[in-house]
Amino acid sequence: MKHLNQIFFKGLIVVLPITLTFYLLFWASMNIESLFASAISVVVGKELYIPGLGIVLTILFIFLVGLLVNNYFTGRILAWITQSLEKIPLIKAIYNPLKDLMALIPGRSSEKNKPQRVVLVPIENAGIEVMGLVTREELDEIQESSKVTVYVPFSYMLGGMTLIVPKEKVKIIDMPVDQALKLSVTAWIKASEERRE
Repeated sequence: MKHLNQIFFKGLIVVLPITLTFYLLFWASMNIESLFASAISVVVGKELYIPGLGIVLTILFIFLVGLLVNNYFTGRILAWITQSLEKIPLIKAIYNPLKDLMALIPGRSSEKNKPQRVVLVPIENAGIEVMGLVTREELDEIQESSKVTVYVPFSYMLGGMTLIVPKEKVKIIDMPVDQALKLSVTAWIKASEERRE
């Protein structure tokens, strides 16, 4: 019976991540499609409408916005629009945190406060260290130039915490931001599997 359980769980470990990945992709695709399906069918007509057209147009729209942002003149117009959104009370409460969260995505244009370094922060008197991302170099709000903020993500994206640490206490490690995020999110399980192989 124990041997059968082991075989079952080995199968579950393979099947469950694959199933959930495809389910989430399918769910996102269906939601995007349903969002634009009625509008597209009105424009092109029900006869010419092809399922999946909403997803294709969404990808093209995002790419087009990227091109506009990349252009000097349209980029300045879009920057003005986003700055205006940041001033509207209700919108800025949602928009600003989402915009700041996007700074965690590697490969964006370099900004002063963009996390570019993966660091280790020692926990005093405990003999342990936590890994995090530097999110701010200068803390103007609290008039601190000798400290940085380090975001420590929790495993499986169940939140995180921000530490305010003296600059001399952080130890920079040579690791890409995306790899650090991946290891933190999976509780370093993948790293331990790679060492066993």
